[in-house]
Amino acid sequence: MLLTVLPSPSGDPVLVSLSPGDGETVKSPDEVRITFDRPVPAELATVQMTDPAGERIVSTRPYNPAGADDTIAVPMPKTRYEGIYTVVWSVPSSTLEPMVGSSNFSVFSSARLTAVPGLVVDRDPVIVTVYTIAGTLATAALVLGVGTVFALVVAWPQGARRRGSRRLLRYTWATLVLATLVSLLSFGGYAARTSLGDAFDPALLAGTVKSDIGAALLARLLILVPLTLGFWQLLRSEPARTSAERWTSALTVLGAASALAATWVFARPQAPAGPGPVSVAEGIALLLAAAVGVGAAVMQWTVLRRSGGRTAPATRLLARIMPVAGVLLLLLTASTTDGWRPIAYGALAVVVVGTGVALLYRERRRRSDHDKGDRRRDKPARRRLQEVATVLAATTVVALAALPGSALPG
Repeated sequence: MLLTVLPSPSGDPVLVSLSPGDGETVKSPDEVRITFDRPVPAELATVQMTDPAGERIVSTRPYNPAGADDTIAVPMPKTRYEGIYTVVWSVPSSTLEPMVGSSNFSVFSSARLTAVPGLVVDRDPVIVTVYTIAGTLATAALVLGVGTVFALVVAWPQGARRRGSRRLLRYTWATLVLATLVSLLSFGGYAARTSLGDAFDPALLAGTVKSDIGAALLARLLILVPLTLGFWQLLRSEPARTSAERWTSALTVLGAASALAATWVFARPQAPAGPGPVSVAEGIALLLAAAVGVGAAVMQWTVLRRSGGRTAPATRLLARIMPVAGVLLLLLTASTTDGWRPIAYGALAVVVVGTGVALLYRERRRRSDHDKGDRRRDKPARRRLQEVATVLAATTVVALAALPGSALPG
């Protein structure tokens, strides 16, 4: 499904021709066309045009003429005056940075050409905030949801029937769906750099679906349907009886989640040639490592912590998994991320490793204290009486008799 929905990277568009051409004198064109060397989602482009009086005259979003998906066009006004018309445009590149161009042409007379006005390409801070928060929430929900399923399958299959586990999965999955929908709705305004009032134009949504990033967001929603059904069936099935069955189920969870994690790789700005196989694999591994570590830690902090001593085996297993996932996350972060992400993922890796090490240390102390207590309780009554008699007889004999029975480390 992912391979079917996602388009192949088309690279950044290159301008081929203008109609009317730059500096050309024409009679009365019905529209202005800008043609590139590859398909361009016109709905995500921005075109502004001024008449000879310097007033802006484009009131509609650009469109692709029939049979020309490599061309964006805007209509000329019904009333056209003699003089110079100027056109400025921008189309989003593969990195979502605007590719800006300009031209001017003369209608009816070859008047002296004037300077082309600048195009405002700043993004609306509200659109940026909404799009960024939605993406962050979707990533957090993916990591927590997949990690929770992994922790339940590999360490505590009985926990899938607990109310706390089900509530955690419902909340994360609902957050993932809603955040992805918000990303779809706000991406058009983010890419086309429109205001908040224009961000929900149906034309922008159509352009979002045509774009590479929009297709990745749509694929994410489609993949969630079979993935959710599969995880639900796995958690409701008979718990694995052996370690081999548990780890097979856990690897199945990670393998299925890889398709979902791949949409994050395709839904971020890329080089014109698109992400290569290595970068896709690294991006998937980074998200899955974060999911395993965070899922194990959150399960321990919430559901397992409230379940008493019956979950001690699950706690020990997750405590061993967390340091491995944290170290892997730290290594992948150092080699695949930039900007603020290394700090965020690095801090997350430290928390995961620290949680696992703390749990292992606490479990070791608990077992040590338990073994000492067992040794005290298991001493025969006759030997205890002998130790009491020895204490009354001589302090040295007391020390020699008591040391092997109670003071040796467990």
